[in-house]
Amino acid sequence: MAKLKNLYAREILDSRATPTIETVAVLESGHYGVSSVPSGALSPTGTYESIELRDNDPNRYFGKGVLKAVGYVNQEISARLLGQEFTSLSQIDTWLTELDGTPNKSRLGANSILSVSMASAKALASAVNTPLYRYLAAIAANTSPLFIPTPVFNMINGGRHGAGNLDFQEFHIIPNKSIGSFASQLQIGAEIYHTIKNLLSRRGAIHSVGDEGGFAPNLFTNLDALEILSQSIIECHKKPTVDVELGLDIAANSFFQDGKYIIKDRSSPMESAEFIDYLHDLNNQYHLKLLEDPLHEDDWKGWIQLTQDLGSTTTIVGDDFLATHKDKVTKAISEKACTAAIIKPNQVGTVTETIAVAKTARDAGWKINVSHRSGETNDTFIADFAVGIGADYAKFGAPARGERVAKYNHFLTIEAELAQNRS
Repeated sequence: MAKLKNLYAREILDSRATPTIETVAVLESGHYGVSSVPSGALSPTGTYESIELRDNDPNRYFGKGVLKAVGYVNQEISARLLGQEFTSLSQIDTWLTELDGTPNKSRLGANSILSVSMASAKALASAVNTPLYRYLAAIAANTSPLFIPTPVFNMINGGRHGAGNLDFQEFHIIPNKSIGSFASQLQIGAEIYHTIKNLLSRRGAIHSVGDEGGFAPNLFTNLDALEILSQSIIECHKKPTVDVELGLDIAANSFFQDGKYIIKDRSSPMESAEFIDYLHDLNNQYHLKLLEDPLHEDDWKGWIQLTQDLGSTTTIVGDDFLATHKDKVTKAISEKACTAAIIKPNQVGTVTETIAVAKTARDAGWKINVSHRSGETNDTFIADFAVGIGADYAKFGAPARGERVAKYNHFLTIEAELAQNRS
């Protein structure tokens, strides 16, 4: 049994200079946890995400302040939780969900609720002298040997994360397992990152950095970005599609207008079937490992067709399409609409609910890709979470910017600990 002695929150800034919430949970034993929550490019970014509470006061941070969320933690949530005996994180998360009383966390805010859930998880793990990733593995009933997920490095930022000239949101490189340890994968990721910068510079292209640490160059088409990645891999003496593979977060919601897909690579808008043909051609040329949000979130017929066509060779990943929503995941499994899920705790609102969604996807044989958000903090919780639930992939951005690197560096720490325990 454990008791919360103190619970308090404050407003801090995320990596985009936008306010977010940080919460401290202190147990009567003296053990404590501190966590801060990230935010997507738009809130919510997917129609089915839980609701992030903002102040909407135009006189502070253009309405993006989170003093209301902070107030809920410091007052109503604290009043409910402090002094209560509890046996598990699940019990705390259930109390939080019941206290909010809405299906999408819209009263207290998913940001305030998640901050308490994450901080409580850290405090409870500390109280039993267990690394957070092992504590989360126990909650997830993950009894398999723990490992570091394969990193998905977002090297070029487009769409809402970039300069606005590339339609697709993220251009990925994914080191193959043959590269070796995570430390080796991180090394090749960093080397390719620097090579991309040099290559952009040689071409006279802008090489400023976007929200997620990747470059936001002034390229003409989406294919130009893929060519830059391929060439950079080659210049690092690696083979594209063999040593290092390519992936895309298409984020098709952002360029779907009036029922059609509109991108710079085609002179006219495309119907769903036409755009699927385009994705076929793209995949034939670049042999994509992961294809995330390739179609609009409500284009179910298209998702089913694309998965049927490409799902055996390319992992079709749902993000906005699924929004870490259990009902959406269950429907997509039933209709065979994709083969993998992006998992983001702040799309749900509590740690244990997020684990339950991941389990639903895993039980269907899907791949799991645990993801950060474009507005991040230095909190490394998501790295522990990815290891704990046995995620196949982890997407934390480029190997640059402190809030991204903090998570990759934490993977290095966990890898060293896992190796020591196996020796």
